[in-house]
Amino acid sequence: MNYTLFLLIALISAPLWAQEPSEQSLTILYTANTNGYLEECPCSKNGLGGIARRKTIFEQHQAGGNTLILDAGNLFSPYRKNEAQEKLLVELTEKLQYSLMNLGEQEFSYGLEFWKQTGRKLNVVSANLRDKEGRRLTPPFQVFAFEGLRVAVTGVLSESAFQNLPDELRAELSLVPIEEELSKTLLHIKNEQPHLIVLLLRSQDYEAEVSLAKRFPEIHLIISTDERLAHEKPLRIGQTLAVSSGSDGEKVGKLSLVIDTAKNQILSFKNALLPLSKSVKKSAEIDSLIQSFKTSQQK
Repeated sequence: MNYTLFLLIALISAPLWAQEPSEQSLTILYTANTNGYLEECPCSKNGLGGIARRKTIFEQHQAGGNTLILDAGNLFSPYRKNEAQEKLLVELTEKLQYSLMNLGEQEFSYGLEFWKQTGRKLNVVSANLRDKEGRRLTPPFQVFAFEGLRVAVTGVLSESAFQNLPDELRAELSLVPIEEELSKTLLHIKNEQPHLIVLLLRSQDYEAEVSLAKRFPEIHLIISTDERLAHEKPLRIGQTLAVSSGSDGEKVGKLSLVIDTAKNQILSFKNALLPLSKSVKKSAEIDSLIQSFKTSQQK
C-alpha cells in the first residue's frame, strides 16, 4: 500500500480508535446516623465509631480515581443534649469534606435557626424539606462531573421520620411527600443527563427502599439510614441497589461501582462495611480538637 494513502486512512480512522470507553469506575464512601457522637457510643459492644477514625478511613480509601463521600442523614443527636458539642461536630464534619449530606429530622433537634447558623458550611441536600413558608432549605440535587462520568445525587426525608420531631420544632418546617417531590426532581435531574442517579434516604418506614425503587426505577442507588440494610451484600430491587452503613457512626460503607455510561447501568459492584475499630488510627487533628473540648467541658 502507498505510504501516503496509509497515513490518510489512519488519520481518517483515528477518531474511531480514540473513542472514550463506556465503562467508568466510581467509589462511594457512605455514612449515616452519626447521632451526635464525637467518639464511639458507650452503647457500642465493640467500641466502634468516632469522627477521628472516620477521617482516617476517608483518607485511606479515597486516594485517586472518581470518589464521592455521602451521608444519608441524622448528623445531630435525636434530642437536645449539648449545643456546644453539636457545633464542634459540625466543625469536625466540615474537615471530613463530604461531597453531599442529606438532611434528617435530627438536624433540627435544636431548631431551624440553630441548624442555619451551624450547618451552613456543610454541603447539604434535601428535595422535599422546606421551611414553614414552603421555601427550600437547600438545592434539591447536585450533579458531580468526573471525566467521562456524571453522577446526580438527591436526598429526601420521610413523613414518619419527620414526625419524630417535637411539635414546636416541626412547626418551623414543612415537608412535601416523597413521591410527589421525586416525580418533579427526577425530571430536572434527567435534563442534566447523568449516568448514575443516587438517592440519600432518611426513612424509618419498613421497605421504603423497595417501594421507591419500584416507583422510580431510574434511581440506580439508594443510600439509606435503615440499619436493617447494613450488610456487605446490597439489597437489589430490579436494577436499583440499596445500602446502609448502620447505626451510631460505627462503620463506613465503601461501594465500588463499574458503570456503563452508554447505557446508564451499573455493570458490577463491590460493597464493604469498614468498622471504625480501635485498630483504626485516629486522625491527630480531629482527636486533639475532641480531647480539648472534653477538657473544657469538665471545668
